[in-house]
Amino acid sequence: MIPIEKTLIYSVIAVYLFITLAPLLWVLSTSFKANEEAISFPPKLLPDAPTLDNYLFVLTDPKLVTSLFNSLLVSIGGTGLSVAVSALGAYAFARFEFKGKNLLMSTILGLFMIPVVINIIPLYIMLANVGLLNSLLALVLTFQILIIPLNIFLLKNYFETIPKELEEAALIDGCSKLRALWHIIVPMSIPGFLIAAILSFRFSWNEFVLPIVLSNKPDVMVFQVALYQFISLYRIDWGYLTAGINIALIPVVVLMLISQKRMIRGLTLGAVRG
Repeated sequence: MIPIEKTLIYSVIAVYLFITLAPLLWVLSTSFKANEEAISFPPKLLPDAPTLDNYLFVLTDPKLVTSLFNSLLVSIGGTGLSVAVSALGAYAFARFEFKGKNLLMSTILGLFMIPVVINIIPLYIMLANVGLLNSLLALVLTFQILIIPLNIFLLKNYFETIPKELEEAALIDGCSKLRALWHIIVPMSIPGFLIAAILSFRFSWNEFVLPIVLSNKPDVMVFQVALYQFISLYRIDWGYLTAGINIALIPVVVLMLISQKRMIRGLTLGAVRG
């Protein structure tokens, strides 16, 4: 590679890193500033008098703590349901032949492309009619439209990399299809399940539009919606808001760091048969 090409590549990477990391660094810095300093002009990157008051307020406010636990419950519940349903659907697409299979798979992926905003009014009416509006269960169920199509596609491709002969041997020994899935496919597909779970958790944890419309009462409010209270018509409490943003980043960042290697393996293997 000639020096000009290397310089161009490194320059693009540097610009990308700056665009990606600069806002995160600014949010982190602002979270340690008093609100008066956060809105001062000219702005300063580093706080003059760093303080943990913003974090203490967010972590001790009863409404915010409740919303944080609500987010965890909804994200964990949504992740478990999504992975279970996606695994069954992906197994059917990977191992069975039936009429309209390709059309159905294309339809499922097409549903993933539909903006979630389009579904809000129908979802609101449906949940209101069955009495699930303003409940955590409503969020767990509605979050599935965000991630199940993608997880089915990912797990289907992953399952197709596993030799059918292993299942056939289990079936000969008396296993049912479901037992073969549980005892043969699942243990060999841990990286694929891991990436599916992380994607599900991320979508559930970060979603804002659906919760603010479908579940906005204080006792069932999720953390991302609760943080919106720091934004009003005439004032934004930047210190509290940025502290809350950093707290909201922690679960996703920790998951990514812990499972980074398996995630890469899951993504690459799942793409082999795409």
